[in-house]
Amino acid sequence: MSDDAGAAPDLVARWLQLDPDDPARHDARDVVDAIGREAQGESARVAAALHAPLGDSTAHASDASEIAQTLADLRRELDALDPSELSARPSWLGRTLARIPGVGTASTRYAQRLASSQPRINDIVSALDVGRGVLSRDNVTLRSDQERLHELSSSLCSDLYIAQDFDDALVFAIDVELPFGDLRRPFFEDDLLVAVRRRLRDLQHSLETNQQGLAAIEVVMDQHRQLIRGIDHTSELTISALRIAASSAASASLDARVAEQIGTGPNGLTISQDALRSALDDIDRALNSVTVQRKEASAKMERTVRQIAASESGAATTPVKHEETT
Repeated sequence: MSDDAGAAPDLVARWLQLDPDDPARHDARDVVDAIGREAQGESARVAAALHAPLGDSTAHASDASEIAQTLADLRRELDALDPSELSARPSWLGRTLARIPGVGTASTRYAQRLASSQPRINDIVSALDVGRGVLSRDNVTLRSDQERLHELSSSLCSDLYIAQDFDDALVFAIDVELPFGDLRRPFFEDDLLVAVRRRLRDLQHSLETNQQGLAAIEVVMDQHRQLIRGIDHTSELTISALRIAASSAASASLDARVAEQIGTGPNGLTISQDALRSALDDIDRALNSVTVQRKEASAKMERTVRQIAASESGAATTPVKHEETT
């Protein structure tokens, strides 16, 4: 109803000229009842439609999500790449067993374990990339809803100003133009003014609901952005660790053969093993971090969705606050 901005005093002045039984009074009621109806109805539709994307986005970070399962799979695979056995000096029995076909040295077994796990880890990294894509697409959808809610909030604010203008104009007319006993006064005081104030309350509630929706979307999008960064960091470290592991296995195999020929221990393995152990420690920290982020994100998003549902049902009136991240 933005076209009526600033027109309230003129319309109220015109309504003052109507006789108590003039059918045109119905038009006055219609004007008041129409304030903000379009923006309010569209806001309600958008708010109702938010349940699906918010619910899906929350599910994508839950304990039962593909992302959670993939992170757990990655940890199990990387735990199997512990290179500690490579640094142990082989015993006489170990050297004897190593000559048996199918047994081999520790470095040989490690290289075989690496070769076996690498395709699975590559699949896991690919699965993480798929999960990252799901989170990114969720944010695209939510951003579109966010922009629409911003537009509707702006419209609701304009309609609130219009409703307040009518309230002010009606109060002025009642106080100045319509003394007690005037037959027109009940229509202005008990009908139009009551209707305008009802519209003010309804529009204010719709605006607050919109603000809650905007805050909820921002909470979810922010959690997704953090998870995406954590997944990227974990994937990059994993790929780097695989390269180091491959290098360590090759170095260990070569050094073991040389050591066997000259009868010394595998002293040449220190540098590559230290690098691998450091890389695996980095991944472990990254996995711990992204796992904590995912759990916190899931809890925040579930709490936000519950608050929105409670607010829409009238069980809550406190706007959702954006939670700062640490």
